[in-house]
Amino acid sequence: MKKFLLLIVLFIFVGSFLSVQAYKKGIILFNTQPITKENMLSDSMVFQTGQRVYYLFIAPKKMKNKFIRVQIFKMTDKAPWGGNEVIRTKDYRLMKDEKYYHTDYFTLHEKGRYVMQVFSIDDFQHPLAVDFFYVK
Repeated sequence: MKKFLLLIVLFIFVGSFLSVQAYKKGIILFNTQPITKENMLSDSMVFQTGQRVYYLFIAPKKMKNKFIRVQIFKMTDKAPWGGNEVIRTKDYRLMKDEKYYHTDYFTLHEKGRYVMQVFSIDDFQHPLAVDFFYVK
């Protein structure tokens, strides 16, 4: 019985240690209209070609750096490197009131499945947020 209790305590300790070390990610919300407080939670995933794709990136915690990088790539079988074709990469300077979020829009004119990633300018290995959407 003592071994069983010791094993349970050990699992709880290891589980709590690993959960603290986990990499926390932010979220990206897409919409067909400019994002406001009223429509913020009405997330869209399908857009028409030539239509504006508005997005809202919410950081997992306050960002300490002044810049983020937003990257969009298309999932395709025709790309030479693993089926990913980089469509757009842009760096944004965060204002003082934007340390927890960033919002903007873009337009895509090709049908397909796309993925958006947001990176801290200090770390391009671990994205702050990743999400996908479709253009029909």
